[in-house]
Amino acid sequence: MSLFEIRTTVARRTKILWLCLFLIPVVWQLWVPPYVGLADNGDFAKVVGRFGLTPADPGPQPTFHFFHRLWKSDSNALWVSPYWGIEVLLAQVALWVSRATLFDIRWLGLIHVLIFAGAAWLLIQKRIAANAFAVLALTDAAYVTYFQSFYFDAASIVFVLLLFAAWWSERPWVMAVAGFGFALAKAPHAPLAIVLALILLLERKRKYLPAALALLVGGGYMLSQTKDEYKATAYYNLAFFKLGAMDGGALDALKIRPEDHRLLGTHAFMPESPAQNEEWLKRFYPQGGYGNALAYYASHPLVAAKIMWADLSTEAPQIRAVNLGNYERSTGKAYCTLSTGFGWYSAAKSWLFRAMPWHLFLLVPLAIWVIGNRPLLLAVLAIGGYEFAIASLADACETYRHLLLFHVAYDLLIFMAISEIQSKRTSSV
Repeated sequence: MSLFEIRTTVARRTKILWLCLFLIPVVWQLWVPPYVGLADNGDFAKVVGRFGLTPADPGPQPTFHFFHRLWKSDSNALWVSPYWGIEVLLAQVALWVSRATLFDIRWLGLIHVLIFAGAAWLLIQKRIAANAFAVLALTDAAYVTYFQSFYFDAASIVFVLLLFAAWWSERPWVMAVAGFGFALAKAPHAPLAIVLALILLLERKRKYLPAALALLVGGGYMLSQTKDEYKATAYYNLAFFKLGAMDGGALDALKIRPEDHRLLGTHAFMPESPAQNEEWLKRFYPQGGYGNALAYYASHPLVAAKIMWADLSTEAPQIRAVNLGNYERSTGKAYCTLSTGFGWYSAAKSWLFRAMPWHLFLLVPLAIWVIGNRPLLLAVLAIGGYEFAIASLADACETYRHLLLFHVAYDLLIFMAISEIQSKRTSSV
């Protein structure tokens, strides 16, 4: 065996070892009892309703309190949601593979894990510190619990990681698949997919054209399918639950009808809210839509800054949803109990955001200085910036949960900085 063959064999075995280090924490959390996942906040119906699935053991409270592993068919649960994401296709594949009377969500978890494993394989390099950080950050319970859920966010996480990893390792066709998956993950990410396509074109490499096209086509399709009712729900929350409470004049700027001003202080998910009526919601959404909100922020920049600082200080530290349980009811644990294993990193990051939210304004310039001028860096900053701005300025409910990709981008930024530091140290030796 030649020296080159020996080195190649050692490198591949080392890479396999690192992949195992990525997967062991994931497997331990998802498939070693007690199994963990994420409770339903009411969004699961967007996926399971299409297949007529309902929890096999719903208990007195089927949402929020406990994670449901087993699901049964129920014709009464059949509902075709007007909202669609690629998670529907992933669930359909999992159901086809399962072919059992009761559907075990671990099959869907397996599909998410396989995509995640592909991303991990492409991320692994010869830089120990960067690999170790990626293992610590990306296998945290804050992300892994999503793998055993029907949230559209589960697809967003795995596909954005695969897109980044493929871009990082220059695998153009994997980028195209990952980009298309990410663009189709959920409608609010469609504009971001188009932005990423434009950044990708900055590479000026022909091999990246399929990926850019996939992002553009996928993002364009999702934008074309986004109904005003979907926007109206978030607009209702923004008007009555956030901006209206801060500035009484904001309701007029948002073109809210005078007779609806009485709804100040409510949000769309309250049982008594008129937003529960689809016809009312269609009439409520004003002409100009979110353009009105953009114009308001442009004329009131201090209000926008105040909102974003408040969310950075209070919402960003809530990395894990404390109102969504991670365990099954059969474990006997209290409702809304979070898993404690493999949550050390998110706990430390949560403390950092709570104690020193301003550290972000030091970290980002420092990372830019270390990493240098790279389109991939611009893409990561776009992901984090877009996610934070949309979650903070375009909605008012569950802001902490909608900052999910902001936290993913934060971790990828640190990963890139560590890798670059190691690379420079190695080349200087």
